[in-house]
Parts: sequence; C-alpha cells; structure tokens
Amino acid sequence: MVYHDDMLPIADMNAINLMVRDLASSLSWYAEHFGFSRRYDVEGGVLISVNGVELILSQAQDPNAPLADPEQQLCIHTIGFEVASDVLDKIGSEFPDQSDIVWIDQKEFRSAIVEDPNGYCIELFANKTNVS
Repeated sequence: MVYHDDMLPIADMNAINLMVRDLASSLSWYAEHFGFSRRYDVEGGVLISVNGVELILSQAQDPNAPLADPEQQLCIHTIGFEVASDVLDKIGSEFPDQSDIVWIDQKEFRSAIVEDPNGYCIELFANKTNVS
C-alpha cells in the first residue's frame, strides 16, 4: 500500500453499532460470554466495552424484524474477536446451547463462529502466528 499526504490515517477502530431485538438480553449475553460491561448510554442504546473493544447495542424499533440477508443486502455479516488459542479450544463448553458452531482452519488462523441472540455471526479466532 502506498500512503500519500491526503489520506486520513486511521489510528484504531471504534465501536460498531448493532441493532438488537432485546437490549437487556443482548447486554447480558455479551457480558456473560465475553466480559463486556456497560460504559454509558448513547442515543437509542448502550456502549459496552472489554479490553478496549467497544460495541454499541441499540434497541430495534421492531424486535421481530428479520436480520438482513448478507447475500442480498449491505449489512454486517460477521464480527471477529481475536482470542488466545486455549480460549478457542473452550468454545464448545462456553456455548453448549449452540449445536451449529462453524469451525474454520486456515493457514494463518483457526476460528469458530457462533451466533449472538440476534443472529449476528460472531467469529472468535486465534492467530496461528501469534500463539498464546
């Protein structure tokens, strides 16, 4: 990549805003599985964070609205969180209610994809080049 003076240098990524069906159950799920905690309220939702990672969870006006089909619409398809390799090994026991966990083994990483209560794909990946 060639950088030039009129580019905007990105320092980090801030929060992703997810529309959720039930704000209370989503807050609970992200806290239980990943340790996210409530930082502050934002218009229409709550900013949560853990280890410098931020998400905004916003209550959908229609809790029965379908999740967008990523093959048909522009939408968030997958959210990836990097975890240590030994943490990845515990995914099955952390999510015993999910029978359809998708496992991926690539050259540089391995991962497992689970669904949050709203149907968003959450990919937990361990980098094989930075084994911890």
